[in-house]
Amino acid sequence: MATNNKFIVERTNALKTAKTLTASYSYVDDEDFGFYAKAGEVYAFEAVITYTATAGTEGAAFSINSSSALNSAVFPTWICEFNTTDATTVVRTQCIAFNTPDHGTASPNAFPTAANVCTLQGIVSVSTDGFVGVTGIAENASQISVVAESSVLKWSRIDWPTEA
Repeated sequence: MATNNKFIVERTNALKTAKTLTASYSYVDDEDFGFYAKAGEVYAFEAVITYTATAGTEGAAFSINSSSALNSAVFPTWICEFNTTDATTVVRTQCIAFNTPDHGTASPNAFPTAANVCTLQGIVSVSTDGFVGVTGIAENASQISVVAESSVLKWSRIDWPTEA
């Protein structure tokens, strides 16, 4: 009996060292916080990023980036989600290009300088082999510190080669 069940292996890596983001308004890649993608393959991913801010008015934005271009044959999409200054309001941004989320307007937590969490999840495919990684930027002149011990990225290949 034929089946279309797939054995998908999920991989996980944690951010090895803390990362400081500034307001240069260009995303900062961390090559330890990503994965190597093969051209044309489709990957699902989920990142949980924890961070602190130097001021309660400091916000952050996170996305993914790649050394390759997005594969236009596969609709790339991911969601960036975090709380705003009160812990009850959630900002959810759909992204369809590398480095595209809106900046947070303030640190997303009731205690605005610590214990902030952002999640990224979605699907991506690249047109040539290359690195795909989590990126981030600070909103204002203050700094955002991404916490290494509790920021993780999970990913897996979800397409399946055609049988001969």
